[in-house]
Amino acid sequence: MFQYNFAFEFARSIRCGWNLGNTFDCIVKPEHLPSHPTTTDFETAWGNPPPSRAHLEAIRDAGFDAVRIPVSWGQHIGDAPDYTIDPCWMERVDKLVREAFSLGFRIILNVHHDASPLGRLSLLPDRLDESEAILCSLWTQIANQFSDLGESLIFEVLNEPHTADDWIGTPERYAAVNRLNHAAVAAIRSTKGNNRSRYLMIPTYAASAKQAAIEALELPADDRIMVSIHAYAPTDFCLPSYEVVWAESKTTWGSKEDIDALLKIFNRLERHFISRGIPVILGEAAAVGKADRRSRLFWAAVYAKEAAARSMPCFWWDEGHLGIDGMGIFDRQTLSFPEPELVSILTGKSVGNR
Repeated sequence: MFQYNFAFEFARSIRCGWNLGNTFDCIVKPEHLPSHPTTTDFETAWGNPPPSRAHLEAIRDAGFDAVRIPVSWGQHIGDAPDYTIDPCWMERVDKLVREAFSLGFRIILNVHHDASPLGRLSLLPDRLDESEAILCSLWTQIANQFSDLGESLIFEVLNEPHTADDWIGTPERYAAVNRLNHAAVAAIRSTKGNNRSRYLMIPTYAASAKQAAIEALELPADDRIMVSIHAYAPTDFCLPSYEVVWAESKTTWGSKEDIDALLKIFNRLERHFISRGIPVILGEAAAVGKADRRSRLFWAAVYAKEAAARSMPCFWWDEGHLGIDGMGIFDRQTLSFPEPELVSILTGKSVGNR
């Protein structure tokens, strides 16, 4: 039965989003950094230029009305018990978030690689208490920093929380994700300003759309919660060929069987969440560049159409890598869009490069 959720209408109002990938979310080994690294050293560690207002303006002008800003915090915090965020790092994130806010974007700000094997948080039982303490401290600080900004700023409490190479999960690990989700929501709600009514996103285990993961998700008693799902589907077509080690990488897509398999995922999310008034944000979705360009365009068209039909806004993952095996659609050096037809499919707007 459909039950009204304030966040449902808010989610429906988002047309299409873009991810500022491989920037504030970079995790860098100490030996790859200068002895006294700056925020810029972290932002540019994975090959992208520092983001600016000009980048955001180009994204807005292309028709995206929302931007997701992934941030990894673990390399920028102090020791227990306060886990204080480096003021320089907070200031840099703050500046870009406020630039995006001033341009009228809906913004998702998150805790990104910190709940993966690269980060400071863990789902393992012997580290769960510490992980909860770190996560609650992070969100208390972040929420207080942005307490003056209105509902256009969304907090996503975790990104793809998982353990090692386990993308499927276990009952124990599902329970750990639920515990961290609930703790982070409570920490945010206990802060000041607009955070008592801010829209929040919580993930399933690994942000997975698999049946077991979505059934295991326990929602807080809060009518401003949205579910975070990532769906690079099918993975053997969407992900880079060098990552597809479990099968032969697919270079074409578009058969009836392909479409039916994708629809099963959307229908599953619709049955479990949308039909009950629970909003879903597809926080990451993309397919890499292919020699068969038409397959990628057709995949994007079907994906965008089916997501819109179910009121699930999608955020294209852009890691800044253009061309074959890259998910990038925006050239951050030239502020141009090498695949304008793909951008038009996503946004419904014709793109003129600068």
